Formats: sequence, structure tokens, C-alpha cells
Amino acid sequence: MIAITGASGQLGRLVAEELKQRGHAEKISLGTRDPAKLQSLADAGFRVVAADFDRPETLASLFAGSEIALVICGNAPNDVRVRQHRAAIAAAKSVGVQRLVYTSFVNPHDDSLFSFAKVHAATERDMLSSGLSCTFLRSNQYFENLNAALKIALETGVLSMPGVSGKVAYLARSDIAAAAASVLTDRRHAEQAYELTGPEALDLFEVARCAAASWARGVSACDMPVDDYRKLLMARGLPAYAVEGQVGIRLAAAAGEQAKITDDAHRLVGKPLQTMDGYLGRIRSVGGDPRPT
Repeated sequence: MIAITGASGQLGRLVAEELKQRGHAEKISLGTRDPAKLQSLADAGFRVVAADFDRPETLASLFAGSEIALVICGNAPNDVRVRQHRAAIAAAKSVGVQRLVYTSFVNPHDDSLFSFAKVHAATERDMLSSGLSCTFLRSNQYFENLNAALKIALETGVLSMPGVSGKVAYLARSDIAAAAASVLTDRRHAEQAYELTGPEALDLFEVARCAAASWARGVSACDMPVDDYRKLLMARGLPAYAVEGQVGIRLAAAAGEQAKITDDAHRLVGKPLQTMDGYLGRIRSVGGDPRPT
């Protein structure tokens, strides 16, 4: 059995769908604070459990009977997330889970310019010290992280964010889900740390050129001052920790923290990864406030 936290989130749903396509639905327990959101997956054969990071006893119920647990990083201030993840580790260990898989991020170090990197660094350390087998999926930024800026670029012809010259090896959320499904269903991936990146590292000037070609319209990129970006995010109603995460992920990109390319995702997915050209070609209008993990 495999258990998944945060299964009603965007990544969690995609992992569940990928596992269903591979014929594993009846071997999967999905945790969510609101089971009604996963009724369609329950109907498809998944075990759906009410589970909340802030209620450790519900995590134990989710993990019970599972050999492997996928802990999808939560969405909260850093200190809260570290505490929540520790509760998940303890709950998994208490009911006999043998292997933990964690959705980390590239460059999970305390000195990263990306504030959330401290959560990933702390959680990786906690998992390693738990005595359980661990697999870390250190993903780069999703294509979808650019959606809000791309929506404005589609309307105005200007793609504007801080760190415009920083190269990022973006990849699709669905490719990360496919990589996670492979790791969860094959014991050979125990005790591994995978750096999940797309096949190319692009700065925003290059993304703008891709967008111009895909949308058949002029699109240029320009560097947005950090203070202006922070005010923009605050005006959208993002909480303070999310604002700093958004700012930090762009500063980290500018510093080169997300430029490395590996073939880990390609090997795990088992087919060519989606490209920025392909992603932009499939969208004509995008929206939302994607928050970095």
C-alpha cells in the first residue's frame, strides 16, 4: 500500500491519476482535509482518508497499512511546515511505514535565497534522521509558476518579473507527478535523491521569445524591481510568507540556483518531457496565483 498526503492539491491529484492509469488505484490511500473533494477518486477504487497535518492522529490513520508514504510539502509559513512534516514523519514511523518519499526542491539548503528552501532542508534532515528509507524528489520550478505573469504578457506583450536573466530548468507539474508515480511503485528508487528538471534552462528573455512565436504576437521581457513585485503580490492578497517565497524564488533564479539540468526526470518518466514551447503552445489564456513550493 502507498499513502499520499495533500492528495486533493494540484500535484497530489495528478499523482493519483498517474497511479490510476498504471492500475494501482486499489493500493493507494489518499489523504485530504476534505474527502468530498476526492469522491471521484474514491469511486475509482482509491481509499480516501480525512487527514490533516495539524492532527497527527489522522495522519496515522492515513499511513496505517502502507509500506510507502508520499509526503507532499504543505502550504504554510516555514516554522509551521517544518512542524507539520515532523508530525507526518513521526506518524508514519509509528504505524510501520518503511519508506518516505518527499517533494523537495532544487538546492534545498539553508543559505538559498529561496526562503522555502529552509523547509526542504529541515525536512530532508528530519527524514534522514528518522531511520526510515527516504527518497527525495527535488523538483525545479513548474511551468505553471509563470502563469500569472504569462497572463499579463498575453494581454500586454510584456513578461515582467524580477530575475529576468536567471535561467531556470522549468518542467511540467504533470511530469513531476509521473516521476513520483514511478518512484512510488519501484523499490529500486529507495535511498535516492533525484534532481527533477526540464530538458532546457531558460531565462525570461527566452521564455518571451517562445511566447511570441507560440502566440504569434510581440512579447518582450523586462526586469521588475523587487519592491514592485512584492507590492503586486500583496495586492493579489497573498499572505506574507507566500509573498516572500515568490520573491525569493525569483532571486534564487537570478543567482543561478535553478539553472542545472539533469536527466533524472526524463529517466523516471520514461518518455520525452514537456517543453516550454509545447506548454506555451497549449495555452491562450492562463490565470491564478501559483505559489512556489
